[in-house]
Amino acid sequence: LQFLGTFCLWFGWYGFNPGSTLNISSEKLGNVASLAAVNTTLGAAAGAVSALFTKSIRETRRTGVTTYDLTAAMNGCLTGLVAIT
Repeated sequence: LQFLGTFCLWFGWYGFNPGSTLNISSEKLGNVASLAAVNTTLGAAAGAVSALFTKSIRETRRTGVTTYDLTAAMNGCLTGLVAIT
């Protein structure tokens, strides 16, 4: 259920970031909106991957067992989206 909520928010961010750039620029400057969409994707992906591996490294050092916490990845995704806005 957390995945569904995270991806709904991620999808909504595309309406906010690229959509707002289309609102403030002319229709001929679609490349600005596409750059905003790419930056939104990269921000969310980088946040998810860095949170996932940070949590994994911390747990490996603490317990000696490598685990991947997808909750941390989803929280990192939302953190990346907030940071890129």
